[in-house]
Amino acid sequence: MELCRKKQWLVSVLLGAIVLSDVLGNSSGCFQQEKAALLDFKATYHGNDSLKLRSWVNEAKSNCCDWERVTCDSSSGHVIHLDLGNTIAESEMVPFVYPPGEMGPYTSNIKMPPWPYPYCSKHTSRFLNWSLFLPFRKLTSLSLSNSCLLGFIRTEDNSKSTLKKLETLDLSFNYLNESIMEIVGVLPSVKNLILAANFIRGPFLKELSLLPNLEVLDLHMNMLGNGSHFATQDYKNKSTLKKLKTLDLSINNLNESIMEFVGALRSIKNLSLAGNFIARPFPIKELSLLPNLEVLDLSMNHLVSSVTTQDIHSSTEFYVLKKLKTLNLADNHFDKGIFKSLVAFPSLRSLNLEFNPIKGDLDDNGIFCLLVLANLSKLEVLRLSNSAITGYFPNQGLCKMKQLREAGLSYNNLIGTLDPCLGNLTSLHSLDLCFNFLSGNPAPFIGHLVSIENLCISFNEFEGIFSLSIFSNHSRLKSLLIGNMKVDTENPPWIAPFQLEQLAITSCKLNLPTKVIPTFLSNQSSLRDIDLSGNNLVGKFPSWLLVNNSNLEEVDLFHNSFSGPFELPFDLNHHMDKIKTLSLSNNQMQGKLPDNIGSFFPHLVNFDVSNNNFDGHIPASIGEMSSLQGLYMGNNNFSGNVPNHILDGCFSLKTLMMDSNQLNGTLLSVIRKLRLVTLTASRNNFEGAITDEWCQHNLVMLDLSHNKFSGTIPSCFEMPAYLFLQGNSLTGTIPEALISNYSRPTAIDFSDNKFIGTIPDSIYKLWSLRFLLLAGNQLQGQLSSQVCQLEQINILDLSRNNFTGSIPPCFSSMSFGNFTIPLYSLDRLKPFSPRPDVAEMQLTTKNLYLSFKSDKFQMMSGLDLSSNQLTGEIPHQIGDLHYLHSLNLSHNHLHGLIPESFQKLKNIESLDLSNNNLSGQIPIQLQDLNFLSTFDVSYNNLSGKAPDKGQFANFDEDNYKGNPYLTWNNSNRGSLTTLPPPSTALHDGEENDTAIDFTAFCWSFASCYVMVQIVLVIILWINPHWRRQWFYFVEVCLHKCFGQFLEDVFY
Repeated sequence: MELCRKKQWLVSVLLGAIVLSDVLGNSSGCFQQEKAALLDFKATYHGNDSLKLRSWVNEAKSNCCDWERVTCDSSSGHVIHLDLGNTIAESEMVPFVYPPGEMGPYTSNIKMPPWPYPYCSKHTSRFLNWSLFLPFRKLTSLSLSNSCLLGFIRTEDNSKSTLKKLETLDLSFNYLNESIMEIVGVLPSVKNLILAANFIRGPFLKELSLLPNLEVLDLHMNMLGNGSHFATQDYKNKSTLKKLKTLDLSINNLNESIMEFVGALRSIKNLSLAGNFIARPFPIKELSLLPNLEVLDLSMNHLVSSVTTQDIHSSTEFYVLKKLKTLNLADNHFDKGIFKSLVAFPSLRSLNLEFNPIKGDLDDNGIFCLLVLANLSKLEVLRLSNSAITGYFPNQGLCKMKQLREAGLSYNNLIGTLDPCLGNLTSLHSLDLCFNFLSGNPAPFIGHLVSIENLCISFNEFEGIFSLSIFSNHSRLKSLLIGNMKVDTENPPWIAPFQLEQLAITSCKLNLPTKVIPTFLSNQSSLRDIDLSGNNLVGKFPSWLLVNNSNLEEVDLFHNSFSGPFELPFDLNHHMDKIKTLSLSNNQMQGKLPDNIGSFFPHLVNFDVSNNNFDGHIPASIGEMSSLQGLYMGNNNFSGNVPNHILDGCFSLKTLMMDSNQLNGTLLSVIRKLRLVTLTASRNNFEGAITDEWCQHNLVMLDLSHNKFSGTIPSCFEMPAYLFLQGNSLTGTIPEALISNYSRPTAIDFSDNKFIGTIPDSIYKLWSLRFLLLAGNQLQGQLSSQVCQLEQINILDLSRNNFTGSIPPCFSSMSFGNFTIPLYSLDRLKPFSPRPDVAEMQLTTKNLYLSFKSDKFQMMSGLDLSSNQLTGEIPHQIGDLHYLHSLNLSHNHLHGLIPESFQKLKNIESLDLSNNNLSGQIPIQLQDLNFLSTFDVSYNNLSGKAPDKGQFANFDEDNYKGNPYLTWNNSNRGSLTTLPPPSTALHDGEENDTAIDFTAFCWSFASCYVMVQIVLVIILWINPHWRRQWFYFVEVCLHKCFGQFLEDVFY
């Protein structure tokens, strides 16, 4: 017995010595094995990526526990936390482009938002050896998020030695597939597993069943719906997830079959299935099996409300969810029937029903909807915005919700006035009524809401002048949004007791007639966001506003009438370190931008001074704005080159817009040093060639139109989504290689250059193309029927070229304005620019060259084949283009009849068939085209009588001349008119639209002269005073002009 005790004592001493040596051995630093593993990990990075791990150096005195992104246990010295995510250098990133055939903004049947993280280039994407992490025996947390990982390399030894202490693993925002689950499956201690935003398809429930301690599972933004879903044969493994409390499967294209899997997770507290394709009635039966559920997010699905009141009262399952506190059902297909299901959630505190077609009046049916809400005694948050709610504002229903803290009813169709009883909601902190049709004066009840913190009443139909003096007792007010109202901030005099964080007074009649900037702002010092746009305010730029509010992040003063120079505060040591957005566009400011503007706003993200009168050079100090992503300087008078300092310092710049200035240079340095997404530089004096260096950028929008670029387009150039090169001197052929397999352009404009050859066949394969303008070049060949493969085209302009042959008869398959097909690619500009309306395209319509901004492209549709050498008849299939607005086939050699099918062009506004060889009569049915405002068939061989009803009653001689056998009703003479044959050939050249009929001019002038003389004689005859003044005036004039002559003659 004594011997056993001695052995036990000896074992204890030995174990203590081992532990003590382990601690003491690392008192001077981390373990050498772990340090070596960290250095091996750093060696896997490419190029500049390792710069984010500067402290990781292989020096004897360097303690890895002091390295960035590394945390060690204070007692043992072992590494316990590794935060290795987001270590890819920004210089190695380009905008994300979805792989072909995968989810993305071009896939109409997938509700997938744009990928929020950058795309990794080929040399930054990599596989990582999992054995690098095996030396970290005590590691509890590992993050490799956003690391451009394609997967992990495993060896046979990997499975023998696992990270037994690891509790949190974050591999989100990478390119991992379901093979990652093989590694996850040998980590039984993991509690938090984050695999969001990858390419995981499944099935993988077998691996999950090996994680008995799993509490948090995040798989949102993967591709689970594209695989085998959660297969039925794997459901037997789901019961092992007994500790799972949080599950996020949002944005995975899952369908309603997922509910069977979810229904077995009895321990779940937080569940998100948002952004999927769950199409079924509200899944109350499955949810009733989750007694611990507290937070449920089913937003952005296809759920409907089909539960009847009888079902509710006959089932006790509804009352199981007594712990549910937060319910998000936004963006589904619920109608008012969903309110009947809410009785199942007596503990509900937050309800979100935004973006549902609830429709109708909440007060009908015995105000059942609001009665249900009022009975939810704990409800604090109610969101019903964008729900198509109509009728009168539900004053009485809301007034009963005494516990309400937040109410959102914006973007509906509510009418009526606001009852003063709303002022009794003393718990109300946030109220959003923006974008309705409310009327009356909101001041009476707002004046009583002294506890309000956030208030939005913008863009209603409120009446009278809204004075901000009603807020003189609102000491808690933090956010105030007012728009489309008559607002007075000056009268009656008042003192603001609050310190605002957000203020938006937009598109108002503010402080008329003085139009001064609100003076109460001089006492505000906590503003983070201020928007005074669209108020026509006058005066100088309020630099004092920046000085007083050091926490400002966003300043929007666009669409006003501020004038004078852009002056910064005199204190050169003052810097606005927090401001991210400064927009001064569409004012009347002038002069030069301050030279030190970059040092004053070092962290600007968006800087907009477009549409002003600034001149001089672009300040080089803008290069000190290292966080700048959007620079908008268009429509000013800036001159000179783009400073190199900007190119060296603004390495985050994504959007550069400098249209309509007087800038010059080659832009080569811009392309070499910046990794832009959007570049617009139209209407300047830039010159040079588009060289191979332009091929190294993944631009979404490029506008170099109306400059002096020359030369050919390199074959390596990859087509952006929007490409505008019109109005230059580019030569050669359009490269076939310009259109790659990954190109998805929306707009191409090569008009008014010197391109030759034929249209590349590859252009016809661009199914996403909406706008193709090649006018004013030297292109030739026949129009291929392949052009009809551009089924989504809106504007096709091939005018002023040398195309021959006949017009293909297949146009009926093309959309030309049929907007039932969503314009996904137009939305791509929005993340990159708050002002995507700079690029222009021109379309000839109504005898005018009209320019359309990019935000109006989808509003127009047109087909222009004019000024070519086309022959044959006009295909009757063109009449099937029901949404076409403009059709121009003039100045060709077309013959035959005008197709009667043109009567189906119900939206046509401009129809030009002039200068051809068309014959026959003008179809009488065309007079039913109610929108036709321009019609020209001059210089053809038409005969018969032209229509004279509808829009044709407004047309005259200029629309029909040059047709010797055509008669029409001349409304000026009240008779039928026939013109003699033209004295010149039909195609001698373009007619002079501005020529004046000399005979008509002479008769008009003579008539006016006689009438003036008669009126003058009558006036002088009637009024003796004016008669005397007239003869006195004549006498004075004669004396001044001929006085000396008269003296010589008579004296």
